[in-house]
This record gives sequence, structure tokens and C-alpha cells, in this order.
Amino acid sequence: MRIGIVIDWNVHASSLMGIARNMFRELGKIMNDTQTFTITALRQDDLGVGDVNQHYDCINIPNMGGYAFPSDKILFCKNLILGPSGIDEVIYGEEVFFDKSLWKRHKPLMKKEVSRWHKHIDKISAVHVVTKSELDEMHEYLKIPKNKMTIIPHGVNHDIFKPAENKPKTRKTVLGKFDLPNQSYFIHISEINYARKNLFRILDAFKKAREQKIPQKLILVGKTLPLISKKIKEYEDVIQLGFVPEDDLISLIQGSDAIVLPSIHEGFGLPLLEAMACGIPSITMDKHAPPEVVGDSGLLVDPHNVDDITTMMVKINKNNILKTKSVRAYELSQKYSWEKHATQILSLYSQYTHTSKDWNFYDSFELAAYRTLATVVSLFAEEKKDVLSQSMLNFDYQKMIQWSIEYGLVMPQTREFLLPFKDWLLSKNIQYNQYESNKPRQL
Repeated sequence: MRIGIVIDWNVHASSLMGIARNMFRELGKIMNDTQTFTITALRQDDLGVGDVNQHYDCINIPNMGGYAFPSDKILFCKNLILGPSGIDEVIYGEEVFFDKSLWKRHKPLMKKEVSRWHKHIDKISAVHVVTKSELDEMHEYLKIPKNKMTIIPHGVNHDIFKPAENKPKTRKTVLGKFDLPNQSYFIHISEINYARKNLFRILDAFKKAREQKIPQKLILVGKTLPLISKKIKEYEDVIQLGFVPEDDLISLIQGSDAIVLPSIHEGFGLPLLEAMACGIPSITMDKHAPPEVVGDSGLLVDPHNVDDITTMMVKINKNNILKTKSVRAYELSQKYSWEKHATQILSLYSQYTHTSKDWNFYDSFELAAYRTLATVVSLFAEEKKDVLSQSMLNFDYQKMIQWSIEYGLVMPQTREFLLPFKDWLLSKNIQYNQYESNKPRQL
């Protein structure tokens, strides 16, 4: 079975890329262990009709953030499996659109994309979603038949997202890195789309909670717009850190009292699960996906009701609730893993493909490795970009292999995509070096 996985959908959206990276890594482990299938990282632009149907038994475009339907040329792919998520604007319209001035221009484009789902859904073999609520939304708004959909929840990496061994020490250390005093705090992980994340209601609710003498500050993590940063400065006891490295983000989660994420809409809410794995409870929305994810470990609120959010910020400090919810959050997180996610999605692939008798794993693996190498270099290589681009034009894979060993296997955004082929990369590099050293000298 030969599987092509498109990885450049919303390549700069960190959460979506994190999901793709974890999924690819775990599928790679299974591939190397069983040798019953291969996975190849592809760019959507590289999906030529004949090439795809010749070399791949199925194509999966996972974690398609937003509602946009893929380009028309993918409609000719056999066994096409899609993973749409986050149709916030289709459900809520202008309320969750971060740039109000663009809404009038954007609305007809959105309607056009939704109609393409209605028109082309018969060309799609299967769709995977992450929660029951998302399945219902995809059926209602995109008209995807329920019998085409499978629920496959996201996972969490328990090796890195785990409770702090010493929470007070972790908190003191990570706050010290940002020159902040050692203090208890809530954490909010956001993005540029502040409207969907409900940022202003969170800020107003926190202001009211501080008036009731709660001990926590509020730390905001994630990219935002300059205009929003200026607005945030109007609130006391709110600390905006912006983008932080993954290691610091994990420590910030581990050191927090609760994650505050009462968004207008979440298709899953991966930060909620990552916080749960760290033993951190949540204050989150009472509808859509979050109640399925956090269960009774979270304090659920009406995201449109500022007073409701305030009440839970105050309540979490009373009657040992914080400790009880923390324990429960960690317990519930254990049923989620990327290993389970990979196993489930592989089972979905196998329903639509089969391995022919004359299929050779090693030949297919070689092609998968070269294709993945070229995709990763073209999408992510910053170091030596010009050199690598030229090497691709000249089919000089050795330069790409060397870049992958020196940079690609180390860089967080590329490591998981190359990890399944690590041994292959190293062996190819050794073979090349041996060849160069044994070449006869020219006199």
C-alpha cells in the first residue's frame, strides 16, 4: 500500500503543522516496523494526475484548516481522503472573522468554496474528523454524508506534555526567563484570529475576576496583530508574551493554574488536550468540540457571556476544585495518543487500498524517501535555500541529503517528516562519502 500525504496545507499554521508532523512520525514508525506500506510527504502542487495514480494507492490531505476545498486537479486522484477542520466562518460568519473590513469581499468566496464541497463530495472516498460535533457540523454545512466520515481524534505527545516534576520550580524558572515575577497565572494560547478565540470577552472577564481578588495573572501566548497588542495594554495584570519556543510553551502550560480557552468555536481544541496531559484544567466553551475533549475535567462556560467566564475564573480557586480538576484532566488525557491516531488512520487507508502481490516495499520506500526529501526541502529549507533549489533542478539529491542530516533532522518543523527515513538518509550519505573517497585521483 502506497500512501501520499499532503503536508503543505496551511504550512505556516503551527497547530495544523504540529498535527501533521506527529501523524507522519507515528505512521513512519509503523511503516518501518511492518514494511506493509509506505508513506510519502507530497506538496499539493506536485499532484499530477498520471503520476499520482501510478505511484500512490491513496492520497490523504489531513488537517485542512478552514473550509476551502482543494484544487480541482486532486479530483482525479484515486482513493482521495480528506481531513477538513475548523469551519468557524461557515457557522458563525462575521463574528469569527478577524478582519471585519474584508468580510464583504470574503463572504461570496466562502459560499463558493462551500458549494464546491456540495458539488464534488462524490469524488471523495472518505473524510476523517476529530469529534462527533465536528462530524455533525460537516454534515450540516458541507453536506458530507455521515457514512463517508470517520471520527479519529487527535493525539498528544505524552513524552513532552506531562505534569511538571516540581511545579513551583518550573513556574519560577520559566517566568524568570521572561523577566516576570514568580506568581500564579492563567494561560491563554491564541492566534491572529482573536475574534474566534474570543479574546476581548476573556480580557473583560479577567478584569472582573481580578476585582474579586483572584490571585492569578493572565498570560497570553501566540501571535497577534499590532492593533490588538495595543488594546491588550489597556488591561492590568495581563502579560502578552507573543510567540514562544515549544519548550517554553510547555513549561508555561505546566506552571499555570488553568488554561482559559472559551472560544466561539473549536473543531477540537488541541491546546486543551496538551494542557490536560500536563495536569492542567481548563475554562472552556460549553458547546461544539471542547466538552467532548475535556469531559468533567473542565469548567464549561457560555463563550458569549462575560459574567459566566468570570464566575469560573473565581470558582476554580474555591473548595479544592483546582486540585480535583487537575487530577481528572491528566486521567482523561491518557486515552489520547498519536500512536492511536496513526493506527486508526492507517485502518481507514486500508479500507480503500490493498497491496498487490508484485508490490515491493524496498522499491516503494526508495521512491517515498526521495519524494519526501524533495518536499521537505522545497517547503522548509531556509538554510542554503538557493543552493538547494538549484540542486533540485539538477536532481542533485546529495546536497539535499546533507542538508537533511545537518538541519532537517534537527529543526522542529521538519524533524518528524524526515525521521521515518533517518537510517536511509544516513546510509545514503555514507555511500556517497565512500564513493568520493574511493574515486581515482585525476593526474
